[in-house]
Amino acid sequence: MEACKGPSGYIFILAMMLLVFIMFGGLGDSVASIAGVVLDPLIGFNGRYPVITMLLAGSTTIIVSTITRHFMVDWVEMARKQKILGEYNKQVRAATKSGDPKASQKLNEQNQDILGMQSSMMMDQMKSSVITMVIAILIFRWLFSFIQGLEHPTLAVPWDLHFPLLDYALEQVCGSVCAMGSGGGIPYWIPIYVIITVPIGQALMRGLKYFQFSRKLKNDGLDVFGIMTPKAPREAPKAPSEKKETPKQKAQRERDELRQR
Repeated sequence: MEACKGPSGYIFILAMMLLVFIMFGGLGDSVASIAGVVLDPLIGFNGRYPVITMLLAGSTTIIVSTITRHFMVDWVEMARKQKILGEYNKQVRAATKSGDPKASQKLNEQNQDILGMQSSMMMDQMKSSVITMVIAILIFRWLFSFIQGLEHPTLAVPWDLHFPLLDYALEQVCGSVCAMGSGGGIPYWIPIYVIITVPIGQALMRGLKYFQFSRKLKNDGLDVFGIMTPKAPREAPKAPSEKKETPKQKAQRERDELRQR
């Protein structure tokens, strides 16, 4: 909760309230119309291929959101902080179990630093979440209006050639508790949308994290498994080559030696 205090925390809360209003309030239709100016000609296909439209809308959302979040969050630094927090919590549990007052006091002295680290991690995630959620909700709100406006909102599946996208799943389970629109439950197109988009996002995020971690480890002289990579042996410095003495130089050297005698 420390991360939600201060101006940044209040801005985040206001941003979330605005996003909810855009999604479910009267502003949603206007936002969907504005987004439709760009999305309708690109991925609308005049309503003929709703599954492809959902796939492209979800892929666009996931790719833009994931790349934005990737460059706003230092995953290597976050992993380091998570490692520190995990070790600290491990020590707290060990001190509590053993009943060692000195160890507990030492850990309590570090508590403020740990809370500050947790707060900074939460704020970093919040900042990236606001931007990615704006993108996600704008596209999702357009897709919501797009599916509602289809002349034949159906999908061909193996068990039904005219599977209704706007019928409600879990209607008998939750009824009006999870009602959306005029019915109860969740429209079938929403879980289909989630099934399509979540694997894409997970694969992309893992790929970007692998790239960032492997590059960081390579810079530190480690491979992707944290093992020190052998470095090529340095070549011994070559001794300076002696220049061959010319006959003239040899004669001059001998004359000099004779004079010294």
